[in-house]
Amino acid sequence: MSSSTGSLIHSTCERCKGFFRRHPLWRVLLILSSLACSLGMTALSSVGPAHLQTSATTTSPTKSQDQSPNRPKSQLGADLSGKTPDELAVYIFEHHHCNTCHTMGTGGKLGFNDRGTEVGKNFEGCISLLTSMNVIAQVKPVNRSAEEKHKAERFQQFGCTTCHQIVPGKLGLTDYGAKLKSMHMACTDVEKILAK
Repeated sequence: MSSSTGSLIHSTCERCKGFFRRHPLWRVLLILSSLACSLGMTALSSVGPAHLQTSATTTSPTKSQDQSPNRPKSQLGADLSGKTPDELAVYIFEHHHCNTCHTMGTGGKLGFNDRGTEVGKNFEGCISLLTSMNVIAQVKPVNRSAEEKHKAERFQQFGCTTCHQIVPGKLGLTDYGAKLKSMHMACTDVEKILAK
């Protein structure tokens, strides 16, 4: 550090000390505001960005999200540790209503049961639906076309909202979806593993 920088810092410190000696109320306000900022930063840093994003969307859930018949109970408490990728894929398939339309497949694709065959008429597929929702999420619900609204309904109807959620302007993950992502288990991984 150069001597001119050191003297500038020293003279600034001396001026501040003199000011606060002459104005004790300002000293108290500065100390309190510094303390409040420090506490606020500590609280925000302990919450984490994933919780902030999720809490912003969960405070005002849409009616259709709450009433989805395929929406399972919170999966955050599920013990997924120690499962192999194959076991984890089977768990997801069985507990997230994939099996209401699909059967275990072969050749890289899942099969369809009777319900899946009926529901799947004119349906683009689960992975394509998820890709479409990335674009649809950027459109405000009131500005969506009839086709986009239909896809958004299927997105909720088929249980995608267990792991995926629309956050303002994009498609994000729920806490549970983030947990599965950290285990390297995306929807495409489940399909690849189960359709060997």
